[in-house]
Amino acid sequence: MTYTQEFKDPEISKALVARIREKITCPLRLMEVCGTHTMAIFRYGIRSVLPDTLTLLSGPGCPVCVTAQKDIDTCVMLARRSDVILTTFGDLMKVPGSGSSLAGEKAKGADIRMVYSVFDALAVAKENPDRQVVFCAVGFETTIPTIAGAVLTAKAQGVNNFSIYSANKLTPPALATLMETGGVDIDGFILPGHVSVITGLDAFVPFFEKYRIPSVVTGFEPVDILKAILMLVAQKESKAPGLVNAYARAVADTGNPKARAIMDQVFEKADTIWRGIGKIQDSGMVLRESFHKFDAAKKFDMPVPDTREPAGCDCGRILMGLKRPDQCRLYKKSCTPMHPVGPCMVSSEGACAAFYKYSR
Repeated sequence: MTYTQEFKDPEISKALVARIREKITCPLRLMEVCGTHTMAIFRYGIRSVLPDTLTLLSGPGCPVCVTAQKDIDTCVMLARRSDVILTTFGDLMKVPGSGSSLAGEKAKGADIRMVYSVFDALAVAKENPDRQVVFCAVGFETTIPTIAGAVLTAKAQGVNNFSIYSANKLTPPALATLMETGGVDIDGFILPGHVSVITGLDAFVPFFEKYRIPSVVTGFEPVDILKAILMLVAQKESKAPGLVNAYARAVADTGNPKARAIMDQVFEKADTIWRGIGKIQDSGMVLRESFHKFDAAKKFDMPVPDTREPAGCDCGRILMGLKRPDQCRLYKKSCTPMHPVGPCMVSSEGACAAFYKYSR
């Protein structure tokens, strides 16, 4: 509680804003990578107090938003199987697939259950030994260790009717791809706090050493975010880029070694597709061969579905910082939280959902 109140202090926030305005002398484009940062920035009205020369961009930090259309369609196909109970987090339910959504399939009678943890899905499997229970694993380094823990538990307890469909992703490779993409203009990164609790600052060292772009890991309160912005402005103005941990109360340089060890025991890196970005080498996490019996993609011999991206949806360009949500022609017209066209309007961490809820 002490930490929370101190990092919401309005006087400290005002002082930080004044310092930002004092230091900045040229236009800057900073990208927050984490979806929770996106929501916090909108919720606290941080954009409204920054100078006009400073632009904040929302990046590929919402796991549901960057999930490829193929993966959404595969989850829909799994849900249609009569022998499967599909379990998922709520954010995935309304994401439109090529022809349907999980919410649509549930309305038609599919056995789809929203859970708060992958261990809830494991409990469903224990309670229904005559059914196959699949968990849609969509997330970053923050949640992958927990999913790995559930797989290890299932193996230890002999729960063989439990499996996961892995659409898990790693953050640093996506940042590198952004830097290599033509048209993407970023002067600095607000790096994700939750991810860094697991990976540590060290995970971003190869990225920083290659691109030498100002980068700061920070927390989610107003003072955290404004402090990170001030640091990035100072680095850019002094032409001295750095990789800085401004979230030391939660993030260590080495992160959480035990969590990473569990993750690496169960998963291995693989190429995977990110919505709007394309295939990124070694950016996905798939189950190792010794855990293939818990891999839904291998347990159920399913053909790769023909996918169709939502017509007119700019979610992919928004995730790359090439557009703002209100620059999409569908925004607040055919695409709303009640009737979303793309995942950025669905997820609680989506840029379009945040823009819709808080932007005035």
